[in-house]
Amino acid sequence: MKNNSLKSISLINKQILFIDGLSRSGKSLLGPIIGSLKKTYPMQHQNLIDNLLQLLQLNLVNIKVCKSLINIFLNESIYYLNLSRCVNFRPRDNSSVLKDKNYKLFIKNLSRKEGDHVINQIKDEKKLPIYMSHDLLSVIDLLDKIIPNFKIIYVLRNPIDNIYSFHSKYNKRYKGKKYDLNNPRFFSLAFEKKRRLIPYYATKNSKLFLKLNNLEKSTYYYLKIIEKSQRKFANFKNKNKIKVVRFDDLVQDPKRIIYQFEKFLNTKTSSFTKIACKIEKIPRLINYKKRKEKFIFLKKNINKKLFKKLEEKLFLYEKNKLFL
Repeated sequence: MKNNSLKSISLINKQILFIDGLSRSGKSLLGPIIGSLKKTYPMQHQNLIDNLLQLLQLNLVNIKVCKSLINIFLNESIYYLNLSRCVNFRPRDNSSVLKDKNYKLFIKNLSRKEGDHVINQIKDEKKLPIYMSHDLLSVIDLLDKIIPNFKIIYVLRNPIDNIYSFHSKYNKRYKGKKYDLNNPRFFSLAFEKKRRLIPYYATKNSKLFLKLNNLEKSTYYYLKIIEKSQRKFANFKNKNKIKVVRFDDLVQDPKRIIYQFEKFLNTKTSSFTKIACKIEKIPRLINYKKRKEKFIFLKKNINKKLFKKLEEKLFLYEKNKLFL
């Protein structure tokens, strides 16, 4: 094997879009709306790229391996999508093709023959593939080395809503046992410490992390990833590849924000975009009373040090100054 050089196959699609953000930031709402624009595919889920780049950040895998595996994944997923193979037909899922503007085509493609003609059509149509990602902005320097022709729409949610949603969702799913060893529904990169799972972002402070209650763990995740993403964003030169959108702005004034997406992606809305917005129930009002209740709940249940940091992020979010 010493004389063999690992080869990364060229990508079929010349540009890739990631809808990125922290867990529970609003990516699931945004995905179908972006997928309603002209010359786009429906959003697809993935966690391979998320996990590989974090492994690369930790020097646990080399860049050639990352690039090779990611290119294989991207080519295979878009080829399969055009054959309706490994496609999501669950009607209520945010990545369901039944919510897509071309849903009839995906049904028709169930009987389509595979072959090079599919690849040729993908190249000719030049549609934009869309993938949901988690925390890619925190490793955007590495992403730029692996997939130079990418763009990111980064969804930024109010810290109080984001942490409360993250905590509520996963407490319900895992019944308070998310970090138990061998948890089959833990899909993120993790390490073992004292018979517990330690997520990749807490490996340097594992003792502290294990002492935190579940709500504090959610807060720790938010703060750790946001701070790292802020640093990477500040140092990243090609900011024209990144579009940061606040969740509050998206749901309250979708027309204005979608216009910004049109400019960012060099495309236009389709006749299906209004339907997509209706399905996602936007525009909508922000429930500030409920947000205040969440604020009080967090203040009562997390330690003062974490809460102080959280308040600092909240202040910057409300001033729209988290990412400058």
